[in-house]
Amino acid sequence: MSRASQRRGGAVIELALSLPVLVSLLLGVFLMGLTLSRGIYATQVTRDTAQMFARGLNFALTPNQDIVVRLASGLGLQRNGGNGTVILSVIEFIGDEQCAAGGYSQGDTGCANRNWPVIIRRIVIGNASLRQSNFGTPNPSLIDSEGWVSNYLTDTSTRAVGFISLVPDMAPGQMAYLVESYFWAPELTLAGMQFGGGIYTRSIF
Repeated sequence: MSRASQRRGGAVIELALSLPVLVSLLLGVFLMGLTLSRGIYATQVTRDTAQMFARGLNFALTPNQDIVVRLASGLGLQRNGGNGTVILSVIEFIGDEQCAAGGYSQGDTGCANRNWPVIIRRIVIGNASLRQSNFGTPNPSLIDSEGWVSNYLTDTSTRAVGFISLVPDMAPGQMAYLVESYFWAPELTLAGMQFGGGIYTRSIF
């Protein structure tokens, strides 16, 4: 065998050995690009929804929920299902004044959520089974058809656990409008193997 033939044979072997690595790298770059694009889109949907929510748009109404579904077109969100969920919460910090308005005097332990941020409204659009809020879920029996939460002064399930770390200077009576979104990322599923879940974003006003 000539020296040139040996060199060609060696090149073919080197290519065969390096090809799986190159394909894996290219595939990884492609998937990362898709995920990054989806993440930017999801962040924008979350922020836009939070702005509307903070300005008073009632997302308990079906036509207004459809606005979010249209905003998230391409992310798989449906009003009552699909591959995404949007969780809207109104969070209020409870102080002495709020307890007094509920009939509890200063120091009354009946106002169990004194000095806690609590969820006073919760609305979920999409597939609620995909993910829950990072900051707690009130007992469903406390939530009415408009999303308003009852007994938030006394029921500890309404506490927004961990929220104060995001808004450390929250004052008694102050309210925050929080929107959390989670969208399934199908590009992270390859050949039946799950390499990741989805994309989570949040926005606070």
